Amino acid sequence: MLNKKQSPKIDAAVAKSVDFEITISDLAQRSERRAWMVAFCAISLSLILAGGYFYMLPLKEKVPYIVLADAYTGMSSVTRITDDVVNRRITASEAINRSNVTHFILARESFDVTMINLRDWATVLTMAAPKVAKGYTDLHSLDNPDAPYKTYGRDRAIRVKISSIIFIGGDNGTTPKGATVRFQRSVYNKLSGQTVPLDNKIATLAFSYKPNLKMDDQYRVENPLGFQVTDYRVDSDYAEPPPPESEAPAATQAPAAAPGPAQQPPASLEALPQSPIPVDNAPAAGMPAQTAAPQSVATVQPNAANGGRRR
Repeated sequence: MLNKKQSPKIDAAVAKSVDFEITISDLAQRSERRAWMVAFCAISLSLILAGGYFYMLPLKEKVPYIVLADAYTGMSSVTRITDDVVNRRITASEAINRSNVTHFILARESFDVTMINLRDWATVLTMAAPKVAKGYTDLHSLDNPDAPYKTYGRDRAIRVKISSIIFIGGDNGTTPKGATVRFQRSVYNKLSGQTVPLDNKIATLAFSYKPNLKMDDQYRVENPLGFQVTDYRVDSDYAEPPPPESEAPAATQAPAAAPGPAQQPPASLEALPQSPIPVDNAPAAGMPAQTAAPQSVATVQPNAANGGRRR
């Protein structure tokens, strides 16, 4: 066997067998590396998917809502139930917008002889654009036969209760362009203390903020951020108020062309026109003066028993 001759054919066959074994070993190693890469990618994708589910989990939380409906008026409001119902979270911009809209509606739609001279007149004129302010001054002008002062006088006042405020626009953190406000009006009798429902209204207003608006310091307190109502409209709500004991006449808007010198709003808010409503008990211009009842003078009759002294 030691003297066996090596032929080229035998050497070629042996070399091919050795190459075959090396090829099989290389294929096994490549398959193992490929399997580990697939496993690593699968684990990575599983971790990313788990992280995505964990990140999106709060967004899939079910938030219940409650729809409240008034049995008398039929108006409905949607309330969101949160973890803390009493201390509901609200952004600073939303709170400021709600406050400005509420102050304007309360001052614009309510009427009280005392409050209109102390606060409401200045609040409306500092928050209203000239076109909106003109409608307010025409409404309270003494040339208007349906002016609230002529309709309700000093003994009655209009109280306003806001039902809901829905902003228009304001997506993606921007300032809303307007709001729709539903409110109820009632007539309060100061002498008897009785409150009679009047009507339901829907106010649609457009507003903006003008921080560079010229304004006197005493009026800047009423409107520090330059809140301006550029458009304002009030319509009657379809919901009927509760059946009152007696209907009170509602003050309507002044006619478009009211006779007489109507007060025009100023171009700037450095000086506001005075309210036509008299401050004291003196009658307003164009109103009939009330004659004071004669006071009874107590006469002292002398008495013979006590020497003419008063009992």
